[in-house]
Amino acid sequence: MIVMKRRFELIYRILFIIICAVGIFIHFDLNDRDYNAHEFSFFTLWSNIFCLVFMCVLLIKHFIGKDTRSKCLIYFKGMALSSIICTFLVYHFSEYKIIMSTNKPFILGLPLESIIAHYIVPFMFIADWIFFQPKGLFKWHYIFTWLAFPFVYIVCFFTRCQCNSPSEFVNVPKYPYFFLNYECIGMGKCLFYILMLLLIFVCINLLIIFTDKFLAKIKSKSSKNL
Repeated sequence: MIVMKRRFELIYRILFIIICAVGIFIHFDLNDRDYNAHEFSFFTLWSNIFCLVFMCVLLIKHFIGKDTRSKCLIYFKGMALSSIICTFLVYHFSEYKIIMSTNKPFILGLPLESIIAHYIVPFMFIADWIFFQPKGLFKWHYIFTWLAFPFVYIVCFFTRCQCNSPSEFVNVPKYPYFFLNYECIGMGKCLFYILMLLLIFVCINLLIIFTDKFLAKIKSKSSKNL
């Protein structure tokens, strides 16, 4: 039973890597450097790449016989989980109504890359956490330390806007999201939106850790009853 579960876990993660990599790849245009740079300004791409890299690390560690459930890996899996859940929530409830280009394959009214990056990848990563990761290993202080990833994103975003010349934004928008367009809405309102997003992250992190500990208690009780 354990061997079969490990094999399914391995196959599942290989499938995740393939799907996630395809979803990331079709976001880019190999002949348009400005467009590619603009795509890298989206948190969606950051979170998807984070999940992809993490799963690749797990796969490499599996094949070389290293521990895939170390404290460090558990910590970063939680950070990746937090980021990809936020990607899904913000897109689904805020960014769902997007301007669609006519040259992309559509499924259910959405571009294929949006379906993969905002729905398939998040739910597959959540499922991996639920079914394959031991529970009860997340610490309460992770609620705040997991904010490091969105904080780095925000710092890189403002750095890009300030350091790049205006010519870099002739063919592509300067801002990936309307709430980060501080030139239009003002810096005060922009910072307010950022604080609200960080609050959303805190709530997501709290929910993840609460769920982690709750599932650990359920498993512990069921083990005692056997």
